[in-house]
Amino acid sequence: MFKSKLFDSIGFIRAVFLIAFFILIFLASVTYRHIKELDKINDSIINTYEISIELGQLTSYLKDAETGYRGYIITNDSIYLNPFMDARKNINNSFQSLRNTIKNDSRKQIRLKRIYDLVDKRFSYFKNDFTSKKEFNSHFKNGRLIMDSLKTEVNFMLNAENKLLNSKGKLYRYNNSNTPLIIFSTFLISILLLSLGYLLIIKNYKDLVNQNIRLKIFDESSNQAEILGKYGSWLLNLENKTFDYSDNKFRLLGYEPQSFQPTVENLFEYIHPDDKEIIIDAFQQIKEKKFLPLTYYRIIKKDTLEIRYFRTTGKIFVDRLHNQKMIGTTQDITEDFNKTQLIELRNKELEQNNKELTEFNHVASHDLQEPLRKIQTFISRIEDKERENLSEIAKDYFLKIQEASNRMRVLIDDLLQYSRTNRSEKKFEAVDLNDVLSNAVSELSESIIEKKAQINTEKLHKLQGVPFQLEQLFINLIGNSLKYSKTDVPPVVTVTSKKIKASKAPKLNEKSKKEYIKITIKDNGLGFEQEYAERIFLLFNRLHGKKDYPGTGVGLAICKKIVENHKGYIFAKGKLNEGAEFEIYLPL
Repeated sequence: MFKSKLFDSIGFIRAVFLIAFFILIFLASVTYRHIKELDKINDSIINTYEISIELGQLTSYLKDAETGYRGYIITNDSIYLNPFMDARKNINNSFQSLRNTIKNDSRKQIRLKRIYDLVDKRFSYFKNDFTSKKEFNSHFKNGRLIMDSLKTEVNFMLNAENKLLNSKGKLYRYNNSNTPLIIFSTFLISILLLSLGYLLIIKNYKDLVNQNIRLKIFDESSNQAEILGKYGSWLLNLENKTFDYSDNKFRLLGYEPQSFQPTVENLFEYIHPDDKEIIIDAFQQIKEKKFLPLTYYRIIKKDTLEIRYFRTTGKIFVDRLHNQKMIGTTQDITEDFNKTQLIELRNKELEQNNKELTEFNHVASHDLQEPLRKIQTFISRIEDKERENLSEIAKDYFLKIQEASNRMRVLIDDLLQYSRTNRSEKKFEAVDLNDVLSNAVSELSESIIEKKAQINTEKLHKLQGVPFQLEQLFINLIGNSLKYSKTDVPPVVTVTSKKIKASKAPKLNEKSKKEYIKITIKDNGLGFEQEYAERIFLLFNRLHGKKDYPGTGVGLAICKKIVENHKGYIFAKGKLNEGAEFEIYLPL
């Protein structure tokens, strides 16, 4: 019931009560007018009834007067004149009463005047002496005619009043029968409207209670969140320069919650002296730009007197009373500041280590090569001039020295290449992978011819990259396939590429619409166990013995570094004695 937001609004409840109030007033006025109408009908009925009674009395008084007059004429006894005289007096009283009753009805007044004239004329024919019988008969006859006319007028007026009485009686009975229904309807509608308002109030009260409970829970959650997040919220009234602090804002300052009334003036009491200008500038920005950017400053905590680093920001809004206020948050970032300082220190140490590593690479690539060249030169001279003078054991040792020096040369060259990959400038440009593959095949041509290898490819894509690094990537991977080929099977290396979205490549674990070029280099060589798929990219890592397959374990590490330089991914998939497959994803 009452699911709509309209029914939950205070405006709707107010409207219900206003409508109920006006309906009650309307129904009360209707009821009042109905009762007044009944009173009016009742007064009219009483008025009509009184007219009918008075007209009946008037007729009766005339008959009494005529009867008394006739008795007096016949008996000449004055006792019969008493009813006549009383009748005259009563008739005058009846006429006076009728005039008062019909004073607002001009038509009835005209007819009453006619009746009064007839009555007055009738009394003019009442005489106690006559000169002749003919005069008596004439008066008697005229009096009778006037009496008949008088009865006709009275009867007409009585009939009119009776009709009026009947019609008003019906109207009265109709209205009187409807009165309980109207009163009942009035109270029923009022009760329904009040009940509706009551139900809405009860519902809103329950909602208010629930919202109050949720608000308390949210308030407590906010307080706990502020404590965990080490921040406090505040509200600045720009009119009177007063603050409202949350409980945790007080705690951040080293005070008990709500222990003082915060103002702009006492704000500077806990600001570090060297940072007060920062706060002054911040208030100037609030005044001029109506905005508070991220502001960093230090405070001296009240309870421990330690220096803490704060970060604060705020935003201005206008409340319902049109007062400008600013709401903001202040966070204690001391730990973050200390971590940043520590990171900067570690970065400096790392820079120093990198510098030392660069120097070591320089030594490895230059200084170590000089004695190695001398060793190899002397080995070459001994081999040319003194080899025949050596014993078989010495020759064997000499061969091992020669192999070791050659491995040292390859290792130094690989380390130099790895160092260049780390330190080279990453100037990206448009690169055609077809050209990259062609250069790599040209570089490996001797090995390809020696191994009778077959390089299968299709038209490759273009992308943004570092050309010489991508060439080194292809040389190392294809060279790896040639190196670890089967002795009795010519190597077959297949190189393909295709465009793919990150969301369509589960290995990338990306849900974005970013596009990559997927390069696949597959061979039919020795392969490897899949459990070593990640290990083979580690520096100096080897899966085969030095005597069986030459190498330093640096080549695939260089490949991984090149791919990382291009913000890409490289994955290896292998099956022992069936071949290896490398997938490279480079972004467009």
